[in-house]
Amino acid sequence: MNSSWVWRRICKIKEEMVASYNNGKWSVQTDGYTPAGSYEWFKGNRPKVNRYKAVWNGWVIPKHQFMGWLIAHNALSTTSKLFGFGVDIENKCCICALAEETTEHLFCECVYSKRVVREVNKQTRWDYPESEVLNWCMQRTGSVLQKGIQIALMLSLLYQIWHQRNKCWNEKILLCPERVAKTVIVEMRARVRGRERLQMTLDDLEWLKRMSLVE
Repeated sequence: MNSSWVWRRICKIKEEMVASYNNGKWSVQTDGYTPAGSYEWFKGNRPKVNRYKAVWNGWVIPKHQFMGWLIAHNALSTTSKLFGFGVDIENKCCICALAEETTEHLFCECVYSKRVVREVNKQTRWDYPESEVLNWCMQRTGSVLQKGIQIALMLSLLYQIWHQRNKCWNEKILLCPERVAKTVIVEMRARVRGRERLQMTLDDLEWLKRMSLVE
């Protein structure tokens, strides 16, 4: 009972593997035990993630891409997920403590996140979704540039919310929503300036001005 959750997890996997041996032979695969085969067995039949276009996009900042890929695989280490792994923690939202900290809650329902979104909306014109943020990214309309920037803006916002969540968890520090929103806008304006040599249509330039991402 006093062992760490990591050791308890290892022991649990060991018990599952022992149950998969029959007369001293690994019964899961016909060609015997292999590390790769056992990994596939533990992983199970998971559906393929088809949201790669919402993540691997040329406008998205690389560190935001990595976090987006974790979101796509439901692999962010939220308190809810850690609690499910057996970590001895409360599975409430680190920021608001009003609900279970799932990915959906953190990015769409948390009162702090909603305030950050409102602040970003004051400076841009977009329709932040109430759920399924990556599906929202996949359904963007407009030119290739417009879709790419909307996705990059979304992932920048998600990254900054997750960053604040981690600061709250580790350091008990939380920036005001206005400062977080300003960081998102500054990042996107810099991203646009960094790629201004790309050919842009007049429609794209007008759209960027409406979004307050260029002067």
